Amino acid sequence: MIARKDRRSDDWYLGAVGDEQRRSVSVPLDFLDAGREYRAQVYRDGPRADWRTAPFEIVIEERRVTRDDTLPLELAPGGGQAIRFVPAGRARR
Repeated sequence: MIARKDRRSDDWYLGAVGDEQRRSVSVPLDFLDAGREYRAQVYRDGPRADWRTAPFEIVIEERRVTRDDTLPLELAPGGGQAIRFVPAGRARR
């Protein structure tokens, strides 16, 4: 798992990649800037995702988060997640 802040904006990105085993991980969001709310744009494995049988099963969702939150990640076998954190109130691109 890796989190990085964009060099040219206040956006943050988080990426997680799993191996061949299904796993659950809780990620504290304490890397986000204090006093801000973010829109987490989540691209995650779908409920039946598996690198062998359903490699393109994906769910895209959005939720509001702050640095006080913890995100639960469900990684499918051979799967992963990508999350973009955009400061709330900023126009979408």
